[in-house]
Amino acid sequence: MKFKNLNFVKFATYMVLVVGLSASAFASCGDTLSAMAAGAAGIVSQSRTVQQDPQTSEDKASNPSIVGLWHVQFTIGGNLIQEAYQIWSAGGTEVHNPNVDPRAGNVCLGVWKRAAAPGTYKLAHRVWNYDTNGNFMGTINLSEKLTLGPNGNRHTGSFTLDFYDPTGKFLTEVAGNVTGERISVE
Repeated sequence: MKFKNLNFVKFATYMVLVVGLSASAFASCGDTLSAMAAGAAGIVSQSRTVQQDPQTSEDKASNPSIVGLWHVQFTIGGNLIQEAYQIWSAGGTEVHNPNVDPRAGNVCLGVWKRAAAPGTYKLAHRVWNYDTNGNFMGTINLSEKLTLGPNGNRHTGSFTLDFYDPTGKFLTEVAGNVTGERISVE
């Protein structure tokens, strides 16, 4: 029992450090494109059930999984506004690493779940939005709806960005498309 408690304390400490040290990453995700944002982090009790995406090798051929590393591109009106690497974990969390200057922070966090239709997924990010002077501007909610291609190596879908002021009042929404290509070991 002591070993489990020690591991939980180490995990919790690590997550607090990651969240604390990545505060500027949330600003970067919000600021980089002023329309593209992602980021939410939380420590979930180890006793809670997490989203799983289990796949047998037989299932993968007919029902591929989103779990893995992806190169993604976000477009609005056919114009590329951001590219990133995304890791979709089996536990229902996602890491978003946009192609921005890492000195300001460039890692965002999200959560995902399977949608009702086969091969479809939903993703949610929550971001604290700051201007370049460090002033709190509110929050940005990024949502994605994706569908995997037949072999599971590509996905297409849509995203929306909802902007809120510091009091939580809705300001505006931006919508676009997202595509992804799985990165595999060769």
